Amino acid sequence: MNKSVMNTKRIILRAIILMICVTFIQCKDKKKEEEDNCSEGRTGQLTMMFKMVHHSRPIPGCRVFIKYNPCEFPGPDTTKYDYAVSAEWNSAYASIDSLNCGRYYVYAIGIDSLLDPSDWICVGGLPFNTSMVSGLDSMNVYITEGD
Repeated sequence: MNKSVMNTKRIILRAIILMICVTFIQCKDKKKEEEDNCSEGRTGQLTMMFKMVHHSRPIPGCRVFIKYNPCEFPGPDTTKYDYAVSAEWNSAYASIDSLNCGRYYVYAIGIDSLLDPSDWICVGGLPFNTSMVSGLDSMNVYITEGD
């Protein structure tokens, strides 16, 4: 192969790589912009359904707390959360309605009656982001007794 063909191929390859990089950066910037346009809170039309799980078993009757736009784990002090609901005593599901898109932290507290002692408290939580603005979404919240 002659030198000019090799140089042309290198230029084309570099141009393709540059275009791919620019595309990824634009997509990332667009996603960041969408997240920034979300105002976390309960003035929207999204319902989140949370299922509390401990060692693969559903845990009914949990108390569920949600924090809007957290930078990190808000901690176990439930007074630092923005909203709370309770699952029914016979259900492992709790729903929070009227959410907007954005960043949240969900934290749950429950009792696993199959442990010894049978009133052993299990806690856990996780951060999540959603770009949904309406409808229904769901996720598992894994809680533990600290093991």
